[in-house]
Amino acid sequence: MTQADDTLRRTSIAARFDAAVGYDAAAHIQRRCVTALMERIQTATAEQTPASILEFGCGTGFLTAQLTGHFPQAGLLASDLAPAMVARARQHLSDTNIHFHVMDAEHPDISGPFDLIASSLCLQWFSNRTEGLRRLCHLLAPQGRLMVATLLQGSLDEWKQACLAEGAPCGVPDYPSVPTVEADWPSSGTGSWEVLTLHDPVGSAREFLRGLRQIGASLPRQDSTPASSAALRRAMRHFDRAQSSVAYQIGIGTFVKSGEGPQL
Repeated sequence: MTQADDTLRRTSIAARFDAAVGYDAAAHIQRRCVTALMERIQTATAEQTPASILEFGCGTGFLTAQLTGHFPQAGLLASDLAPAMVARARQHLSDTNIHFHVMDAEHPDISGPFDLIASSLCLQWFSNRTEGLRRLCHLLAPQGRLMVATLLQGSLDEWKQACLAEGAPCGVPDYPSVPTVEADWPSSGTGSWEVLTLHDPVGSAREFLRGLRQIGASLPRQDSTPASSAALRRAMRHFDRAQSSVAYQIGIGTFVKSGEGPQL
């Protein structure tokens, strides 16, 4: 991908999330991911509370609210690529001391160090996951943690299979496998991954696709071609005959930076 293509894609991602005015009502999986991630953050920080926290991909503030509720004394910087998402999060959490920032997390324009960097369902939008993680982990304090939830291989396969069966182009990204993301951790510490499977009931293919648009997640992968109306209708009918839910393979990653300091 050229730099121009990468810039255009980031602009398109931000624009779709900016326009996702129905996000809160449709973000069922997003809420469940935040719950799972936050449970693990609480366990990991049980012996040492982080004093400084960075969240990237904050969206409308699901994880942000959990972080500030559990760590009320910590300095929390919540960021997102989409300005409208940051504005909604700020509005939802206007009675807190959270700082908000519009930022491309792949190329952070801030300085650390942070004791905890957290994110739910943002990493899958990175163009270069390895370099993005390296830059983010550089912002960690010694023994600081980066904890993220992201989509892995096998997510949304029900829709992909319906498209394949009917010869319809499918814009669902090829999400990475566990070995791939394991190899992405930088050399400045140690990382691990846990995998959860979440099933999201859907009444129809139309409902599933509408939900993706409502949360701003309908941007197709870079090399996809639009399906014709006839091919899309065939794939939707196939999905409706065979499926009543879609599965999400959720990877929860934890990275601990090397160095001196208290274990977080």
